Amino acid sequence: MKVRNVFVFILSILLLLMAAGSGLAREVQPTGSSEAVGASASSAANAPWFNIEVDTPGSVGQYTSMAINPSNDTTYISYYDATNKNLRLAMNRGFGSGGNCGPNNSWLCQTIDSGGDVGMYSSIDVNPTTGGIGIAYYDATNGRLKYVYGEICPTCSWSVDVIDTPLLFPTDNKGQYASLKYHSNGKPYIAYYFEKPGVDALMLAYYVGSMGNCGVGSAAGKWKCDTIQTGEGVGQYASLVLDGAGNRHIAYYDAANGDLWYATSGSGINCGPGGNTWLCYPVSVANDVGKYASLYVDNGGHFHIAYYDATTDELNYAVDVGSGGNCGILGSAQCETIDSMWTDSHPMGVSMAEDAAGYPIIAYQAKSGSLNVAQPLTALGLSVGGGNCGPENPFSTWYCQTIKRHSPWIPYRQGDYVSIDLNQSGLATIAYNGFITALDGNLAVAYQRFQVFQPLVLKNH
Repeated sequence: MKVRNVFVFILSILLLLMAAGSGLAREVQPTGSSEAVGASASSAANAPWFNIEVDTPGSVGQYTSMAINPSNDTTYISYYDATNKNLRLAMNRGFGSGGNCGPNNSWLCQTIDSGGDVGMYSSIDVNPTTGGIGIAYYDATNGRLKYVYGEICPTCSWSVDVIDTPLLFPTDNKGQYASLKYHSNGKPYIAYYFEKPGVDALMLAYYVGSMGNCGVGSAAGKWKCDTIQTGEGVGQYASLVLDGAGNRHIAYYDAANGDLWYATSGSGINCGPGGNTWLCYPVSVANDVGKYASLYVDNGGHFHIAYYDATTDELNYAVDVGSGGNCGILGSAQCETIDSMWTDSHPMGVSMAEDAAGYPIIAYQAKSGSLNVAQPLTALGLSVGGGNCGPENPFSTWYCQTIKRHSPWIPYRQGDYVSIDLNQSGLATIAYNGFITALDGNLAVAYQRFQVFQPLVLKNH
């Protein structure tokens, strides 16, 4: 056992005792509710998949992030144009609606920021109070965190805030691994990584309007930037969620030790501003785990994290179970292996969402180099014995299906930089980067839709 793991074990005991009264040790409800699994949820989960190309010139579609407007099902995708080093945005508009990309110009694609090398690590969300769009992203030219907000249309203008800037770039930089979420009151929150030799940190920026400690130029003092946890390599692959009570939850990677961590503002114990306003603890410390972390928190307040195990090249899934698990603080979580992932080079992303019935749906790049989706059998209404991946009890309890196949004759992958979201009907959409040649790639979309059957008409003769 590593010396550090002994320390983590002792810390876990202390944290568990301190957290007992704060809700950490609690009874956990099943991941999915049987009452929630109705005909519509089951139909959506089993709906067929279709693939399209949205933006194709040069090398585009890296660092994708997708959000579907919950009020009208409009799909928005932020992504990086590697050819021109720009931040771009795509929106589905439907046929004959003035688009400029995608099949029959049914999408509108725009460059949002082109000042230097900008757009990597993009993260998009829909503002629930205005219906507008916000994107957090990294300015590689200046090593800083930026945020753009507005509406997408051919003539609309966008506002840009420089939120956090390094003291001595390129020795230090801020804004990689950005993750944006809006509070129900419309205020943006952004988790991100601060890189400085020996003083790396997981950071959280949020809009305060005045009296803040960060922001540059017109944004000066309008943002508050908090340090959540420090340590070499701490804060990479951050994934932020705000729950219904406004508590912040972040899954992230400790690169120096190869561990998956989780932080929450709901229990103030050992991290965050002041050193004791948040709770931070390792979920999995098995060799090298935690890259590409993707988090959601269910209605019961329990976290679900999909992530990559770099030691075994496998997709893993962790869920907060309160007690009796095999990971987390003294068994407070259950960590399982779901499927094998691409081995020739590291996969470029894992993305998870909560489906209409409360179950996880995970998009990832499979071992074959294809774009895959993994779901528990119960989410699909399948019986025991119908699974082909996930933990065995004694049969496989998950089903993994290929959405976009990697051709064995073309040495390029499908499913880099995946991002998944669901619409009001529970149908999933995945934005991803698909390779065309060694130098070029495209922004591609896989989506579900309900099957429509034409009525059979019998003619009398």
